[in-house]
Amino acid sequence: MAARTRRSGRSGRRGRIAGGLVPTLATLLMLAGTAACGDDSHDAGSTGLRGALDGVRDDASTRGWFEYGDTAAIAKANGGTATTGPYGALLGTGYPDLAAMGPQVAPALGFDPAKTNEAWSAGRPPQQGGVIAGGFDKGAVVGKLKELGGKPDPTAASVYRLRADNELSFDDALARKLPSVVDHFNAVRVADRQIGYGSTLLGADLSRGGARLGADPTARALAECLDRPLAAVLTDRAGGGEQPSGPRIAVGVTGKAGVPGTNVLCVARESEQAARAEADRLRGVFTGGEPTAQGVPWNAMLTDVRAEVVGTNVAKITARSAGSVRTGVFVKALNDMSLARIFAGGPPGRES
Repeated sequence: MAARTRRSGRSGRRGRIAGGLVPTLATLLMLAGTAACGDDSHDAGSTGLRGALDGVRDDASTRGWFEYGDTAAIAKANGGTATTGPYGALLGTGYPDLAAMGPQVAPALGFDPAKTNEAWSAGRPPQQGGVIAGGFDKGAVVGKLKELGGKPDPTAASVYRLRADNELSFDDALARKLPSVVDHFNAVRVADRQIGYGSTLLGADLSRGGARLGADPTARALAECLDRPLAAVLTDRAGGGEQPSGPRIAVGVTGKAGVPGTNVLCVARESEQAARAEADRLRGVFTGGEPTAQGVPWNAMLTDVRAEVVGTNVAKITARSAGSVRTGVFVKALNDMSLARIFAGGPPGRES
């Protein structure tokens, strides 16, 4: 008999983006409408950041962390999947928990996260989940799930159950294919052009619920500020910790093959006047000698720093990476305590 155990939450996100804001939080989210069944109305082959936000429920967990990666565009801009490429630091964005186990996922589940069109993940444990869009064969994935003993969930026909919510097993069929500590695929939602996965049903189907994150005015304004990013993270924990702290922000990277990437930071404030003051403040931080959490001056990390207000109340900072510094400075700074120092003076609560 397979050895199994139930867990109230995971020990934190693992993968390329680690050590940042999403904390381990074992509190179940009791939100109105989450019992409603999801459908495939949001299923799309190519969505972009704003389309991805439209497919994710709006709740305390998803506001805490939403991460998006245009997987195909990142690989194209990077000239392939070599981590030494100009956009190599962005590889795995949107599916950080799966990035390290990519070679094992394909034979076990029938899809390769690195070969999908787009990927996004949202929320905090235990309801954290992810989505990959495009680049897979639905029949092949369903076949692999059935081989692993997957059964349709009685409340959601498109979701295959490999384990109960938050359950771990050390010797079931899935554990023999993937590391035994992995619970990312307890539930897997398979639509025509999207695969959702998570340790819970709510994680596997991020659309379950009422309002969508893309309908929230602040999330929409931040997404519009980022425009069409290769990679992006939206959070309301810019100041660190397990509860909303600091302003709601978005970080991202824009760019394409043969062109240096642009680091983008967007900060939502309460008014246009406050946004202008924030833009001026941040430009001073990034052009001055103030250090990052690692003690390196911001002006040694960034060059061509520009500040403006977009929309009605969003401060936007754009900058190039200086010298040999890799593209993705703000994305990295969100994870390594550097932005938390700027917005609240304390470290983020997310574990590595």
